[in-house]
Amino acid sequence: NTVLDDNKKLCLSSGEIIKLTDNMTMMFEVADLAEASPATVSRCGMVYLEPQILGIEPFVTCWLNTLPEIIMPFREQLQGLFDTYLEPSLKALRKNCREMLATMNSSLIDSINRFMECFFAPFTKTEGPVIPEEKSAMLPELIEPWFLFSLVWAVPAACDADGRNNFNLFLRKKMKEANATMPFPEEGLIFDYKLDDGGASIFDDDEEEIKDRKICWELWTMSMPHLNITSESKFQDIIVPTMDTVRSEYLIEMLLVNKKQLMCVGPTGTGKSLTIANKLSFGMAEEYISNFLMFSARTSANQTQDIIDSKLDKRRKGVFGPPLGKAFV
Repeated sequence: NTVLDDNKKLCLSSGEIIKLTDNMTMMFEVADLAEASPATVSRCGMVYLEPQILGIEPFVTCWLNTLPEIIMPFREQLQGLFDTYLEPSLKALRKNCREMLATMNSSLIDSINRFMECFFAPFTKTEGPVIPEEKSAMLPELIEPWFLFSLVWAVPAACDADGRNNFNLFLRKKMKEANATMPFPEEGLIFDYKLDDGGASIFDDDEEEIKDRKICWELWTMSMPHLNITSESKFQDIIVPTMDTVRSEYLIEMLLVNKKQLMCVGPTGTGKSLTIANKLSFGMAEEYISNFLMFSARTSANQTQDIIDSKLDKRRKGVFGPPLGKAFV
């Protein structure tokens, strides 16, 4: 407490006293005051801000200020999409949907932004081929479907089946009210479709193969791999692809390749661990190395740290990392 007094002296347990200079100050950002004594509280100026008062606008504005240069011309369009869909979607989620895992509005907004950054990534690379003008010309048409896809897989992502049905009805109605230029097809649910960007994000493949592609919504089942079961296949190694596994693997790769963290949630026995293990073991590029950790009630933090360090290469004292040119997942 002495460091918070006017004399600004920090008294250490060793008896040493360190005096803070006049241009130094101390600030604490805490979730609550459970560990603060009355003496500490009386010495600090308290600023309490409820999440409900903060609202969602600061999260959107801060993210829009960080848009890449090539995307900045579409800031007003993105702001309009956030204004049109975000708050009504959050209200519909809280009112009509049941989540398997409790979420916060700020986290859901951050999830939307992460998906959008994944879509921006091919157009913001500092290395590689130059972006052709015809690809850049497709950006105005892509902004809205990018946002709708991100909204669908961020806001109601943790909902149960009934919640997704309710959100499907809400968003379809909202798209009609907003006169969306590229709404989801009428058949099925909005969760049944992924975006085909018409080859806009592909710069190194044969242009003849993608020049006739158009920006559209397509069913996840259209990209389902062919299942080939040989006589030597073991029963426990057979994984039958479904729409759930296809879209889960797509979203996992999309986020991991762009270095975004993710957590998969769902009811017990729905294949979450199997899908993740299959994708990380066989579906990622060679530069990615997967590391699986098993936890129990007796697993300690030190054990976890030792397991992780044992899989890494020692670069120098206290610094560990994956082999050069590789990335650990």
